[in-house]
Amino acid sequence: MKNLFFALLLTVGFATVAQADVFESQQDPETSYIRPGPRPAPYPGNPRPDPYPAPNPRPNPPPAPYPNPYPPGGNARYEYVNCESWNYNYQECYIGAYGVRSIRIYNVFSYDACLYNQTFGFYNDRIWVNRGCRATFEVLRVY
Repeated sequence: MKNLFFALLLTVGFATVAQADVFESQQDPETSYIRPGPRPAPYPGNPRPDPYPAPNPRPNPPPAPYPNPYPPGGNARYEYVNCESWNYNYQECYIGAYGVRSIRIYNVFSYDACLYNQTFGFYNDRIWVNRGCRATFEVLRVY
């Protein structure tokens, strides 16, 4: 038991001396393990990534479609229909099916997106809107 106690005492005694030597050498810039200064440059095969990369630029929006170079004939007219989805509820707006050649969005006045077959569409004689889409629709009729 005495030998164990004596070995433990020697170990603790030398550990404090060794620790003091490590702390003293860290304070001395000539022998410190942590060297001050700039970080070394990355080696050519593995460049270090930029810690603050520049954000990706927004993609350019697609160009606006050209106006129709072939306007409708003399017996055609445009009608404008407001159809609105209040409180994100489904709503249908009657337009009458006779002579409808095309339907398109003329103006969107909601903050929510109006996406074809997702938040608006048409069938037979109606335009339907849903999920907050509020827009003016242009209906081309030919008589």
